[in-house]
Amino acid sequence: MNLEIYTPSVLIALGVVSGLAVIVGLIQTCAWYSRTGKEIIDLPIQYNGTFESNISTPQSTFKMLLIVSFILKTVDILHLIIRQSRIDIFFIDWERSKSGTANTVSAWRTCFVANEFNEIQTFRRIHVAFHLLFTLFFLKVVNLENIASIDSRFANASLPISSNYTMEYESIFRSGTGFLVLLGTVLIQYFFYILIYQRLVEDKIINFVDLCSFSNISIFILDQNRHGYYIHGRSPHGITDVNIKDMIMNLERESRLMSVGRGLEANSPEQSFIMKINRTFRSQYDLLFRKYDDYARHRRARDNKEYFTDILLQSYQNLNKFLCAFIDHALPTHQYVIRNRYFLEKVFNFEFQVALGPDLTDTIDNFFFVGK
Repeated sequence: MNLEIYTPSVLIALGVVSGLAVIVGLIQTCAWYSRTGKEIIDLPIQYNGTFESNISTPQSTFKMLLIVSFILKTVDILHLIIRQSRIDIFFIDWERSKSGTANTVSAWRTCFVANEFNEIQTFRRIHVAFHLLFTLFFLKVVNLENIASIDSRFANASLPISSNYTMEYESIFRSGTGFLVLLGTVLIQYFFYILIYQRLVEDKIINFVDLCSFSNISIFILDQNRHGYYIHGRSPHGITDVNIKDMIMNLERESRLMSVGRGLEANSPEQSFIMKINRTFRSQYDLLFRKYDDYARHRRARDNKEYFTDILLQSYQNLNKFLCAFIDHALPTHQYVIRNRYFLEKVFNFEFQVALGPDLTDTIDNFFFVGK
């Protein structure tokens, strides 16, 4: 099979794909700078000299691109692990003590939600074992890999093949065939989960959000300096640390629409949001969180653990009250606006800076975007 005639087409395709990758990379860079609070994008690009291509065959071009892709993907995975290890997660407890003492509020609800949150972090819509078996079925049983055979006669699986014949494959076509089969199995599983399993069996994300509302616990997540996520789990009944009878009656009143909704807004059922906060709020949050973290370290390092445990509890309650007041719009200096994400914001996963309107002041730059 002569691949020289396909070389111009391959180079054109690589150029188009590379151009699109550069555009997507620039959009992601702008989003990262916006979420981290940086205002200037500096791209130190410098190149001296001339570029000479020593690539003579499409196979060597493909091999070079495959090596570069593997190296860059490894770096991306390492960066993802480092970024995830630096995420701030705080569980907001809306429960109020019946006796008026904050120390009497049970912590088991928070521990239970935190445990479920750890379990759901490994959830995937794609089943890896089924994905690999499905791919092997199409490649080996259906014999789709024969499409990449150098001898075009063996592309037809119905032709007899001698037992002494060793089939040779074209590396580029074989990789392309494998990629298309992998992509096809992923799409099949994804649409099956979205259209059938999620609707008829269960949706683990929605079940977890319901658990937060059932436990009266909200989750405040900051994955970047000025970007994060919020799950509103405030119970419409006020308190959830009740006996089984009151629990059943609360659910019955909610099913009959005799209580307020679970949404953050009065007339909206939305409970999951994407956050974009300003520098002032982040500074106040860091100050309270730093005190909590410092006391936690002192408690582990010193002998008087009971004393530092009391101070640690007070620091936790201060941070919890601050976030509760922020969500309830009780902080005049830290207000936020809730709006839907535009279509382009969903496509590029990038929140734009838009005008708030004449009825809102320009000082409000904390946003809650409706979305998962």
